[in-house]
Amino acid sequence: MNQGKHIDDTPASDPAGREGYVWAICAALALGAVVGLSAGYALPERSTGVQSVALPHQSLPHQSPETVNRAEMSAAQMRAAPRVLSPVGAEPIQVPGHAVHAAIRDPGPNLEPEAARVSSKPQTDFLDLPADLAPEEILVSSLGRPLPIETVALPFAEEAKPQIAIVLDDLGLDQKSTRRAIRLPAEITLSFLPYGRASQGLAEEAMARGHEIMVHVPMEPQGDADPGPGALRVDQSTDQIASLLARHLDEFPGAVGFNNHMGSRFTADVRALLPVMREARARGLLFLDSRTTANTLAAKIGEAAGATTVSRDVFLDHASGADGLLAQLAELEKTARATGQAIAIGHPHEMTLEVLEVWARGLGSKGLELAPISAMAKPNSAIDKGLLAASSL
Repeated sequence: MNQGKHIDDTPASDPAGREGYVWAICAALALGAVVGLSAGYALPERSTGVQSVALPHQSLPHQSPETVNRAEMSAAQMRAAPRVLSPVGAEPIQVPGHAVHAAIRDPGPNLEPEAARVSSKPQTDFLDLPADLAPEEILVSSLGRPLPIETVALPFAEEAKPQIAIVLDDLGLDQKSTRRAIRLPAEITLSFLPYGRASQGLAEEAMARGHEIMVHVPMEPQGDADPGPGALRVDQSTDQIASLLARHLDEFPGAVGFNNHMGSRFTADVRALLPVMREARARGLLFLDSRTTANTLAAKIGEAAGATTVSRDVFLDHASGADGLLAQLAELEKTARATGQAIAIGHPHEMTLEVLEVWARGLGSKGLELAPISAMAKPNSAIDKGLLAASSL
């Protein structure tokens, strides 16, 4: 019998058994760790609301791309990083200037970089996006591919420069001065007297050089000055005025409009102006009021009749000498800057032509733009039906 044998099953009484027990526990723990890590790599990651997160290189250690777990990122990093949502099942979208890193757990040093990509399994739903994700931060491709992010250069809308129109009239009588005017920049508008013997041919030369042309229609002035043959007068009937005007305009089929030569009396007469504005409206021509009198009604009657009208702002060479001409040009520039546009009328005097040739070259450096007369036209005003009914228009 073993009655004298003492049996003790405590670790203290059996050192060898105690050591084996400890090793068994360690082995179990190690096995559990290995199983847990393997399952972590094998199973798809639970959705975190975004599929990929972009961080600047400087926010990561060693300036190298690495995978980042959104849950492990600091609040400051999340605020600083541009967030990009790529399509389900697609690679992270590359944002210029930043590295895009997959929102998966750190795979550990033994995992190859190629394996550290975003899982191809669905990870997020569009409706599960964070509430603070701005619309411009969401880039989704319906084709299942990353959307290319490109910097698009939008056209720069340059601020419009104030415009100046120069109209030289009284052309066609002297061929030498007219041809010199034709050699000026094409933006300068040239207006020809209909009774000049070479006016029609010179007007064609001007158009060939790119100038807009007008007809300088003679109209009755105050006093005894002679406006020339074929002038429109206030004592003529409506039909006579319309017939004379039509004859003048027919001689210049390429004209964009016409303006008055003299006409201080005619342009102040409502009855005389009405057939003129009817003809302008019917032909689609612009009427430039030379404003040879402060009492002119041409622009008002033209607008009421539905004709396109503009008015002269400055006379360039009413004063003699270079100083007077330069002062008028300065006034013209001032008006253009104040209102956005200005119209000047000049004549083919030798000094006027010389000064304009030099002045036009430096206009762009002053922030101003030379423009043809048609650029000054505004949309037609509403027709005054009462006025037209009373005048049989």
